[in-house]
Amino acid sequence: MNKKSGMMSFSILMLSLLPMSTGATASTIPGLMKQFPAVSSETAELTVTIPSFTMAVVIILSSLIVKRIGTKKLVLVGTALTAFGAGLSMLSPSVSVLLIARAIMGAGIGAFNTLCISLIDRLYSGQQRERMLGFQNTFQGLGAAGGALGVGLILMYSNWRMAFGIYLISVVLFVLYLFYVPEVRYDNDDSQVIGQVDEKVSWMSKLQFGYYWIVMFILMVFYMTVNVKMPTYILNNHFGALSVGSTAVVVMSIGTIIGGLIYGFIESIAKNATLVMAITIEAVGVFMISTAGSALACFIGAFAVGFSFGLFIPFIFSKGLSFVPKKYGNDATTILMISTNGANFLCPYVSKFINIGGTDRSLFMMAGVIASVLGIIELVKLLANRPRRTVPEA
Repeated sequence: MNKKSGMMSFSILMLSLLPMSTGATASTIPGLMKQFPAVSSETAELTVTIPSFTMAVVIILSSLIVKRIGTKKLVLVGTALTAFGAGLSMLSPSVSVLLIARAIMGAGIGAFNTLCISLIDRLYSGQQRERMLGFQNTFQGLGAAGGALGVGLILMYSNWRMAFGIYLISVVLFVLYLFYVPEVRYDNDDSQVIGQVDEKVSWMSKLQFGYYWIVMFILMVFYMTVNVKMPTYILNNHFGALSVGSTAVVVMSIGTIIGGLIYGFIESIAKNATLVMAITIEAVGVFMISTAGSALACFIGAFAVGFSFGLFIPFIFSKGLSFVPKKYGNDATTILMISTNGANFLCPYVSKFINIGGTDRSLFMMAGVIASVLGIIELVKLLANRPRRTVPEA
């Protein structure tokens, strides 16, 4: 690989730093609520999750826009909007302005979110494509970990508004993409349909795809719940200062990085049982957090939840896409991303709905119960679809 192609690969991978970093600012919630005491906890959490809503909306639109203006302009506009939203967040005089700024930032990331994967699929092939897809998942984890660590460091030396400055890295992404990544057009679908018949998706395939969409949504809600709640959970239970809570989010992201790096090895051994394993690990993680008596227990639980994320995201994307013809792959990817971003946005409301006990401990306990039920359902499904051994005739 020459220097130019190496920089192109690096520039494409760098885009993946941002989509999973939107929850990194969860540690700003205590400072925000201290300055604006009239703001409810749900509204404060919305400042963390609202980018996921606008991301989901723009992801739908981007599949149409990219065919008109091409990938280069779309990425440059997206990174510019992200930088603008970051700057406005840092200067926001009120929660209302902050919500608008964060929504703009989410829209910017949503513009190129699907391209993080589809560009790799378009520009690479064979083993190089597989390596790039693996690196893409790792960069997502690095973005989440680096974002949380950056926010924690900023909060140690400055006020909560300055923490949104981590998203100014989008300026670097703008420059890298401008100089090192060529234009890729999506207005011609010939490359996707050559040699293919006009396949229709069966109802059974649609049902199975829908099943994985729902599983993705539920698991993402619990992942995001830990991401958003962890800093204040540790602080309110006197396990440590806010910086300790930020460290727990970093630990969760490290779990994601490790899970993503070894996913291929685990999947090659566990096969379809990979999802049962991932759900079980997430259930154990949130149960551990719910009964934690120290920051260490929270760290272990957070690592487990992050590790689970590193397994179930690539598995569900791979499995979900296997139910649709390749020519519908981009649309299917968009639908699955709507699940993840929708879960991120709705996390505060779903969490409040299932939290019958009214405390963060009861919320994590309920998440563990639901995840356990989901794991049992997946296990039964796995056993039901297991090939039956045939007894040879005498």
